[in-house]
Amino acid sequence: MLRTLTDRGSQKKTLEAVLVELVHEIEEDRYMLLEYLGPVVDGCRAALSVSLDRAREARFSDEDIQEYITAAGNSFEDITICFNPTDSSERYSVVFDGTKVYLADDCEDVDVVISGATEAIRDLLDVDSKSSPVDELGVSIDVSASEPRDALVGLGLLCFPSLLRMARSGVDPSSLLAEDADAVIIAAASDLVTKMVRRWIDLQLASTDRH
Repeated sequence: MLRTLTDRGSQKKTLEAVLVELVHEIEEDRYMLLEYLGPVVDGCRAALSVSLDRAREARFSDEDIQEYITAAGNSFEDITICFNPTDSSERYSVVFDGTKVYLADDCEDVDVVISGATEAIRDLLDVDSKSSPVDELGVSIDVSASEPRDALVGLGLLCFPSLLRMARSGVDPSSLLAEDADAVIIAAASDLVTKMVRRWIDLQLASTDRH
């Protein structure tokens, strides 16, 4: 069942209300998702296709780089991200279906699962909150997927509210015409996503070592 903005919660936002708002913001600000956040996530996903030996050599032609990025595909297309609270029976999915994005009140056929306490998930996704996804990853929030490259899309989605807050506080995302404005958003997206991916990889390695 699809959700719309008319389902928003009242004074205190519920998880559902926050997700409805997030989907609405993505629809309204898809330019930021596709032009700023998406390419950074694409690059990180492409990097996972590189062998360690080749990465150490650091010798890649333009053709090599394009091949990796093409293989990774567009991050925010044809992927379903489930939000799975550990303290509630609520389950919601943000579904990217081609150029469309919508919220479903189930977690069927998902590619990525983001789990944690309801309050932690809600705070991270609320564009009015100031929670840092980097600080919360592995502490109050976990991201998992059968395909590691898909997990990176979930990490990227967790970065969207922070980038939107930053853009609204100092840069109007609807009028990003100046080169310096572009540079600010690109740098922020690159820094945030890179930190998230590095932390996620460290957590996976630590988990492997424990087992």
